[in-house]
This record gives sequence, structure tokens and C-alpha cells, in this order.
Amino acid sequence: MKISRRALLGSISLLPLAPVAARAQALGSNAVFYDIVRQIGGIPDISDHLLDAANDEFLATYGELAQRNFVNALRTGSISERIKQASPEIQERAAFIARLLYTGEVMRDGAYKAIYYPWCLGWKSLSFATAPGTCGGPAFGHWAHHPVAGDM
Repeated sequence: MKISRRALLGSISLLPLAPVAARAQALGSNAVFYDIVRQIGGIPDISDHLLDAANDEFLATYGELAQRNFVNALRTGSISERIKQASPEIQERAAFIARLLYTGEVMRDGAYKAIYYPWCLGWKSLSFATAPGTCGGPAFGHWAHHPVAGDM
């Protein structure tokens, strides 16, 4: 039996969506961190890929203890008030998250690199544009490369 892509996608769309609480429970201890990341981003509709990137990059940069301290410092109350009242380290880590979310940039080899650029929230703020190179083609950024004779 061969299932077409259209049939597969159609059957998946009929599955009930998991409630937010169930997703948060599935995420385990990172659920509160992800909620804080969403609050820093200012929108609830942040892709799972970007949430996971924020988690992974935060852990790689600061470590697990720093993440627990970050969550404990920012877990209750207004996010803007919590950040204002937090230590300089927590404020710097919140800025790290905001930079990653809106520009897709993280520090690599002593310089900022836009690793998560195609998924960054900066593009959600523009109603008239998408990330360059994501509107088609074989790979991200393909529009920046001059076509080779015979590719046209």
C-alpha cells in the first residue's frame, strides 16, 4: 500500500492537538524555562525549533546551574519587572535569549553568528517579508549565489 504525501498530511491534520498543559508536562523541567523564553520573546507562537535552540544554546553557554538560577529568578510575576529587579547576570542572560530569539545570533569562535536566522522572530514582525532564501530553492541562502551555467 502506497500512501501519498497529501493523504498522510491530511490524516495528521485530523489528529487532535495536544493541550498546552500536556505539552508542558512532556517537556518536563524545561517547561518553565520555555515559558520564560516565550515571555521574553513577547509572543506565544515561537517555533519548537527556536525554543529548543534557546534551551540548548543557554545550556552550552552558561550550564545547568545557571539555567536553574535563571528560572528561579524569573519564574513568577511580570517578566519586565523581574528582569529589572534581577542581578546583572540574570539581565545579561535574558538579553542573550532576546538576541537569539530576534536575530538568531549566538556566539561562536569569538564572534556572533546568525545560526538560527531563518527561524528568528524578527521575521514574524514583518508582514511583507520572509527570511532571504527561505521562499524556495535547494537550501537556505540560495538566492545569494550566482547561478552556474546550465542551472537556469
